[in-house]
Amino acid sequence: MRGMETGTVHGRWMRVHPLSLIIDITERARSMIGTMVSLLVLIAWMRPSRPVVWAIITLAVTVMIVRRITLWACRRYRLGDDEITLVTGVFNTVRTAIPYDHIHTINIGQPFFFKPFGLVSVTIDSGGTSGGSSISLIAVPANLGDELERLRLKSTDTATVDAEPSPDPVPTVEGESDSSREGERLVFHASARDTVLFAITDLGFFAALAVIYGFAQNLRDLLPEGMVDAAEYAVFRYAAGSILTAVMVVTAILASMLVVSVVKSLLQYHRFEVWRRGDDLIIVRGLLTRRSVTIPVHRVQAITIRQSVLRRALHLSTVQVGLTTPGTEGDGDDAETRGGILPVIADKRLHATLHDMLPEWDLREFRPGSAKRTARGLGRYLLIMPIVWTMLAGAVMAAGVLTAARFYAPDPNMPLDEVTFPAGHPVFEPYFHVLWLLWLLVIPLLAGGYAFAKQWLKLRTEGYALLDDGRIVVTGARGLGFVTMITRRSRIQCVRRRTYPWRIAAGVESLDMPMFVMNGYSWLRFTVIRSPEAQRLHDWATESGS
Repeated sequence: MRGMETGTVHGRWMRVHPLSLIIDITERARSMIGTMVSLLVLIAWMRPSRPVVWAIITLAVTVMIVRRITLWACRRYRLGDDEITLVTGVFNTVRTAIPYDHIHTINIGQPFFFKPFGLVSVTIDSGGTSGGSSISLIAVPANLGDELERLRLKSTDTATVDAEPSPDPVPTVEGESDSSREGERLVFHASARDTVLFAITDLGFFAALAVIYGFAQNLRDLLPEGMVDAAEYAVFRYAAGSILTAVMVVTAILASMLVVSVVKSLLQYHRFEVWRRGDDLIIVRGLLTRRSVTIPVHRVQAITIRQSVLRRALHLSTVQVGLTTPGTEGDGDDAETRGGILPVIADKRLHATLHDMLPEWDLREFRPGSAKRTARGLGRYLLIMPIVWTMLAGAVMAAGVLTAARFYAPDPNMPLDEVTFPAGHPVFEPYFHVLWLLWLLVIPLLAGGYAFAKQWLKLRTEGYALLDDGRIVVTGARGLGFVTMITRRSRIQCVRRRTYPWRIAAGVESLDMPMFVMNGYSWLRFTVIRSPEAQRLHDWATESGS
């Protein structure tokens, strides 16, 4: 254990710090609470005595603790000459080995309670999708990440001198930064203003409403019965008092959502920094838990620049790199944000920062607006279908409501706007007018409007530009956001072209070019494109060489 406490010993089997055992037992105990409650409910019909109940709980907790201690004692890792190896299991031993030159990313996290012990959590990802494609080590010496980086760089044959490891370590997960270190330089630092702008322009902050609602639901289990319902009723009654009070309530809800979003962003992106060292990008971020992610530049498959409608109006962008690894669930991001290298940046700084960060993907040759618009003049193939389907859905729904009104009318001559549901109806009360259901037409109208807006954005943005050295820039839209993707011809896996019967005569088709990218967008897509342009892209993508 001395080697574990003082640092990483090369070639020696080591266990993780006992603090990881404490964390594991705590998490397992928390997850057991629901199971124990369910078990006690099932055996309640037996009317066991209190000592029996406590004996069952004690036995379950003891078995869990003994099992976790045994698993911890049997969990060992070793830094070999060519690979890192992890051994787990008691009776069935599982040995996972990842060669250093197969490492795609190294994620380092340091919760605040790890700092006094000089510990971090390290996740080594090899880029696969199976369960054994990554190794997670919780509570290991802080220098393990740097040692893995040194071994990875040593085992990888790089094409440039910059890919050689620097003699000094990368900035530590505590956030220390020294731009004077040889071989590494700070290429981006997000200020608090950048983080706040990211939070308030992220349309995903509406998800904070679910967090607030979940918190309110949890209060039902803590507060006396009926108190939460009474509070909700009081709020609704206050909001219905006047237009002013309704606006005040809505404003308060939106403000609460923004506060949750800003706090979440500050926790996730506090002191966000991107460093370039040789062939690696090192991303350091986080407030309570400092995370460090190492991304080898030669593993980058694509660069994605995204803008929501709000960010486009404010001339802000978000940049993500496409990798051949899906990342791990413990890195704090979802699949759409893993690989994010610029949370938010002003458009006027975008190209210069990307050039400084990724000179291999020099984008100075491309300027927004220079892409060839492939959907121009093909609006009828994009916009007619949403309109037709919206009208059909609305007509069917309106006809169904009118038919129901006629069915429930006691008198054929009775005006339809006076027809109500009969007493004893399983869903609606007797006072509920049947024609009030016409308000449901809002649903297809909103859905149709959303589909129309998506297609209209594609019409306005889809295009491409072919750059030198086998690179392509594709512009388009995903949902209600704008997307610009840059990749190389060698990253394209195949070309798929679709032709629909009503487009054959006009020579219009759809074109997809999938890429082997496991995070974010994994395809280049043209919803409508003329056949000659599609053939040109097909020939370019299948041309040999890079």
